[in-house]
Amino acid sequence: MVLRNLAEVEELERTPLSVHVPERSVYERLQNACARNPDRLAFRLLREGRPDEETQDTTYAQFGRQITQAANMFRTLGVGPRDAVSMLMPIWPATFTAMFGAQVAGVANPINFMLEKEHLVALLRSAGCKVLIGPDPDVLPGVWDRIEQIRHEIPGLKAVMRIGGPAERPGVDALHFDTELTRYNGDRLDFTRDVSLDDTASLFHTGGTTSAPKLARHTQRGLLTQSWTNALAILVGPGDEQVLLNGLPPFHVGGATCAGLAPLSQGATIVIMTSAGYRNPLVVQNLWAHVARFRATCLGMVPTSWGAALNVPVDGHDVSSLRITQSGGSGIAPEVARAVSARLGVPMMEGWGMTETHGFATMNPGAGECRPGSIGVRLPFSEVIVAEIVDGKVARVCAPNEIGSVLVRGPQVFGGYADPDQDAKAWVRPADDEQRPAWSEGGRWLDTGDLGRMDEEGYVWLTGRAKDIIIRSGHNIDPVVIEEALHAHPAVEAGAAVGRPDAYAGEMPVGFVQLKAGADADPEEIREFIRGLIPERAAVPAEIFIVPQMPVTAVGKIFKPQLRLMAAETTLARMARAVLGESADIDVEVAPHLRHGVLATLRIAGAGQDALDDLGRQLDKLQLRHVIEARTAALS
Repeated sequence: MVLRNLAEVEELERTPLSVHVPERSVYERLQNACARNPDRLAFRLLREGRPDEETQDTTYAQFGRQITQAANMFRTLGVGPRDAVSMLMPIWPATFTAMFGAQVAGVANPINFMLEKEHLVALLRSAGCKVLIGPDPDVLPGVWDRIEQIRHEIPGLKAVMRIGGPAERPGVDALHFDTELTRYNGDRLDFTRDVSLDDTASLFHTGGTTSAPKLARHTQRGLLTQSWTNALAILVGPGDEQVLLNGLPPFHVGGATCAGLAPLSQGATIVIMTSAGYRNPLVVQNLWAHVARFRATCLGMVPTSWGAALNVPVDGHDVSSLRITQSGGSGIAPEVARAVSARLGVPMMEGWGMTETHGFATMNPGAGECRPGSIGVRLPFSEVIVAEIVDGKVARVCAPNEIGSVLVRGPQVFGGYADPDQDAKAWVRPADDEQRPAWSEGGRWLDTGDLGRMDEEGYVWLTGRAKDIIIRSGHNIDPVVIEEALHAHPAVEAGAAVGRPDAYAGEMPVGFVQLKAGADADPEEIREFIRGLIPERAAVPAEIFIVPQMPVTAVGKIFKPQLRLMAAETTLARMARAVLGESADIDVEVAPHLRHGVLATLRIAGAGQDALDDLGRQLDKLQLRHVIEARTAALS
C-alpha cells in the first residue's frame, strides 16, 4: 500500500495503533515476518557491484534464526538490558543480524566509523559498550584499524568481534562473529527479558563527522511504529512482492530503518549494493542493470546519488519493475525530481525524517499527488505543525503557507538524547489552548530545527534550517532561495549556499557548486545567471566557488559545516594578505572547537608586530573567534 492523501492518513488513525502494530518488540515483529515468509530471500548481497556477479543470499528462515543466535550469543558474552553492542559496520547482512540481536539482549549502537577518534571513544563510553564489532578487511578495508585504535580506551569492554573474512586472521585478537554465531541456539531465546514499549532498543548518533555527535534513544515503540508507517509510505503492494536496493549505511536511519527494518518487517527482499553502497562507483555505473536484474520495485537514494544516477544512461535496460522512486536525507532540487520521474516514468516521492523520528515522518503520497519541492504529508500517528515559538513554548500555529518552525510529536518520536543537557534543549512546550487529534496524547513537541510552511492540503515545504539561515546586516536570507537558483543552471550538478564572515554585514551569502561531468562554467557567469532568479537583492551571493567534489556526509548529504569552514578560511586568508602584504607567509585553519564552536588559527611568519596588531584589530570585527600565532621562521 502507498498512501493517496492526508485523508487516508486520518482514516487509518481511526483504528488504534496497537491494532495496526500488535507486537510488543522489534524481535517479535521480525520473527513474525520470518515465519510468514521462510523461503523468501531477505537479503541478496553484491560484493563488488558488477551486474553479472553471483549474489550471497539469505532466506527469512535463516535470518530469523540468526537474530536469535546473535541475541543468545550477546547475552552469554555479558550484555545486559542496558549494555550496548556497538557496531562500526558498513551495510552487510550480518550487520542487521547483529543489530536486531543486540536489541533483544541489550541495546544496539551503530556508529559511523568515519568519525574522529575522540568522538568514537566518547560515544562508545557514553553508550556503555560491552561488545565492539567491526568488519574484516575483506568486507571493507581500513575500518579494522579504527577498532584497534580505540578498543583499549573503552572501560568495561567484554569482547571484540570481527564480521566476515576468514575464521582465523593472524595478528587479529577478536572473536569471529560468523563462526561464533553457529555455536548458539537459533530455535528460541535461552533467556527471558520483560520488554517494555518504552525500552531503549538502539542508540543512534546524530551529528556530522567533525561536530560533536549526540546519542538518540530509539525505543521499541518508535521502531515498531516506524516499521509500519514507513512500509506504508514506500512499499507498493504486498511486502513479499517487493524488492528494494539498499546502498545506505546502517549507522543512519536511512539504511537501518527506512530501507532496513520497514521492508524487512513486511517480508520484502533487500539487495545490498556492496559494503560501500552508493559510494561505490561500480554500483552507480551499473545502477539500471541492477534494477533490471533484480526487478527492483522501489529505488530510494539521497539527492546527491540521484544527481549521479541521472548521468548514467538507462541504455535499454528494462526498469519497468520500478513502481516508485524515493528521495530523502536532504531536500532534492525540484528539477532533479522531475528529471527522475521523466526518465523512469514513475513518481518521485520526497520524504522527510531524522534520527529523532526513527525514519520518515512525512512522505509525498505515491498513490496520489507528488509535489516536487515538498516533503509530502505527515505519516499516520505523527503530528506535524508549523508554529511560532516564544520562550520555548508554542505561541501559535502558523497560518497556511506561513513560514515557521517545524515541530513533530507522537509515538514515532525518539525517547530523548542520552545526555540530559542536550535533551533539555530539544523540546518545545505545547500551547495552553492547543487542538489535537483524538488519538494524540499531547505533550511536548520536538523542535526539528527546520523552517517550513504547510499548505492548505497538509503538504509541508521546508524552507531551510534555522541554523542555516544567513543573517546579512540583520536580514534573514533563506539559503534554499539561492540553492534553487544554482540548480537551475545547466552546468551545475550540486549547489549549496552558506554564509561567510563579513566585518560589515556579519555574514555574506556565498555559493558552492559542483559542475556536471564534462561541463564548463565560470563562477562570475553562474553568479550573473542566478542574479535574475533570486528575488531578493541581498540574497545574491557575493561570490561563487566551483569545487571538484562537494563534501558530503556518509549518507550523501552536502556537508554544509565544511563549506562554512572553507568560506571562512578563504575570507581570513584574504584579510591577512591585504594587511600583511605579499611578503608574509600565511597559513589559515578554521576548525570546530569544543568550547568556541569554531576557532580560526592564523599562523604567520615574516610580519612585524605592528602589522600583526593591525590584523588582530581587523579580525576582531568578525563574529568568529581567532588566534594569531606569530612564527620567526618561514612556515613549512
